[in-house]
Amino acid sequence: MKSRKARTIMKLKLLVLIFLFAIPGVEAQDQQKMNISQMLEFATKNNYDLREAKFNQMQSELSVRETKAHGLPKVDGEMDYKNYLSLPTIILPGELTGVSGAPDIEAQFGKKHNLDASIQYSQLLFSLKYVNSVKTTEKVQEIRGLEVEKSKEELVQLLYSEYYNLLAIYKNLEIIEGNMESLQLNRQTVSAMVTSGVALQTDLDKIDVSYANLEASRENVLSGIKVQTNNLKYIIGMEPDVQLEVDTTGFSQQFANAQFINKYQDGDFDADNLIEVEILNKNLELNDRQIKLAKSEVTPTVSFYGSYIYQAQRDEFNLFKSGENWFNTNLIGVKATIPIFSGLGNKVKVNQAKIDLEITQDKLAKAKQGLNLKYQNAMNTYQSSLKNCRIQTKNVALAENVKKQEEVKYKEGIGTLTDYLISETDYRNAQINFVQNFLNMKKAEIDVLKAKGLLTSYAHINQDNPQ
Repeated sequence: MKSRKARTIMKLKLLVLIFLFAIPGVEAQDQQKMNISQMLEFATKNNYDLREAKFNQMQSELSVRETKAHGLPKVDGEMDYKNYLSLPTIILPGELTGVSGAPDIEAQFGKKHNLDASIQYSQLLFSLKYVNSVKTTEKVQEIRGLEVEKSKEELVQLLYSEYYNLLAIYKNLEIIEGNMESLQLNRQTVSAMVTSGVALQTDLDKIDVSYANLEASRENVLSGIKVQTNNLKYIIGMEPDVQLEVDTTGFSQQFANAQFINKYQDGDFDADNLIEVEILNKNLELNDRQIKLAKSEVTPTVSFYGSYIYQAQRDEFNLFKSGENWFNTNLIGVKATIPIFSGLGNKVKVNQAKIDLEITQDKLAKAKQGLNLKYQNAMNTYQSSLKNCRIQTKNVALAENVKKQEEVKYKEGIGTLTDYLISETDYRNAQINFVQNFLNMKKAEIDVLKAKGLLTSYAHINQDNPQ
């Protein structure tokens, strides 16, 4: 009975495998492998913040078109049918009868069924308010365009920063696995020494304890890789059910071949070149335009209009009967609308716009100070990390040399296993400290480039030459 059940399960598994192999790309549909350049390209199309900025830009373009449309010719057609249940009455003087003192005459006029068909044309000739409205919406459009560029910069900064975090985790995994491999080799040697009576069983146990600790650390690092990969998925706008594999090809060379040379010098910072300042300067122009728009509310508006009207009046509902008369009225005109008094509301709008201008000026001054501070802090972190990387590079080499010496001393019987394991831990810690400082340096470099307005160019270079 059990063998029949087992055979049934095996057949089902076989059918599943055949199904999977029969449909190419079943698993590949839910998994993507990307390097940093591919992730950046994907993010420029799918990152939610950047998409929102682009949608805002599209809305501003439509707003400009809508505002300009108010100055284009307007043509309206209209049909108006009236059925008089009782005809209008007009009072005529009795003197019309030729009799002095005769009573007034009550007369009904018109027909029961009336139909008016008309076409109206209008064209704005002059309006200072219209001109300023168009220029105001165009300023908003320019600001939205700059906000898209700002969102791109922020996306590049965030993506590279999180990518470097992932590289550091992978490097830590490499360090831990290297230590595990080294301990495994030493365990074989110590095991042989224990068998021959040269070493104690406790020495072997100490290695096993250290190895178990490294296994636990490895699991934590693997978990950290998954978490960091999910962070990158969220940043680039990838669906949660898609499996992302980050291509870290060549990441070890980034650590091994790093040149710890200061590539950026103080004194070449110019806040006016930064996108944040450009946006605020455009906002100042917008505030100035809003003041002019508020002032133009009280200026005259001149427009041209024309109308072509056909009218039918019938006693019966035979409006379209041939042979019946239609009456037409045609006219053209020019109309000027001159605001005289608006309850002082326009003065309030002007004052509000002036206050907005002063607020933006303060924001600009504050932003320049803040951006300068960010630049100084980024430079300090970058330079400090450079120095620490040089120090840690020497420290790693020194710790490796001590580890090798302690290993030789233990095997020759003139050293203890405890000293060797301590040197192994010191070596691992030195490597991890170097990785952390290297990560700080790379992230600080990104911050420096962002503070100098060069981050987008840096991203383009890396897209052309992906790591």
